[in-house]
Amino acid sequence: MKKFVLIVLTIVSITLLTGCQKDDPSVIKVGASPLPHAAILEQAKPLLKEKGYTLEIIEFSDYVLPNVALTNNEIIANFFQHEPYLNRYNNENNTSIVKAASIHIEPIGIYSKVYESLTEVKEGDTVLMSNSLSDQGRLLNLLVEAGLITLKQGVKPFDATLDDIDQNLKNLDIKATIAPEMLGLAYQNNEAELILINTNFALNINLSPSKDALILELANQTNPYSNILAVNESDLDDPRVIALIEVLKSLEIQAWIEEEFEGNVVPVIN
Repeated sequence: MKKFVLIVLTIVSITLLTGCQKDDPSVIKVGASPLPHAAILEQAKPLLKEKGYTLEIIEFSDYVLPNVALTNNEIIANFFQHEPYLNRYNNENNTSIVKAASIHIEPIGIYSKVYESLTEVKEGDTVLMSNSLSDQGRLLNLLVEAGLITLKQGVKPFDATLDDIDQNLKNLDIKATIAPEMLGLAYQNNEAELILINTNFALNINLSPSKDALILELANQTNPYSNILAVNESDLDDPRVIALIEVLKSLEIQAWIEEEFEGNVVPVIN
């Protein structure tokens, strides 16, 4: 009986400690995808330490739980998504998560275990891409850049859907059926001739986007799909959030991103 009570008290203590960490003014608890987000945050730790803060990184492997954790106040920020995805998530879940800062761009690429060049693509080949509706226009725009499809006149490239395809020049079987985090596995299993993979998931399976992609999305400062630091609207002015933004936007972190990822991840300069 005593042992049972001790166990219960221990669990309660751990729960209370975990629940209080978001309210500790010296702790910055952030949810993030492993690569490159958590890796970038690791580099921010010593810089935040100099400002008097301890950074705790909670890694997530999917695109839903980091926002759930944020709205539940289990973390003060998350770092894994782009703004179009966030906007759709807010609309679908009646949440008020906001962009605190744009940090970097992860270009999407077309990868293949079958071909070494887009000129080799054959009639009727299969194309696999993300089932994320917020990415659909972006993915179709890359297929346009690759010379594989055209879009109907008047359609804005980043707003396009599968229904907006005008000409499918190789009669490709285009499937938007796979969760983004599963595309790397689909590539490893050679499930299609062409697979569109975001850089973070390409890095997870040791691909080098700038070397291995048949074509890579343009990753300049006008790209609307920059990865953002997101917070609850009520936390925008929290000193911890302000300090985190200052560090992630610092010249030190931007230089590290450029050197570490060799152009595969591009810091947003503004």
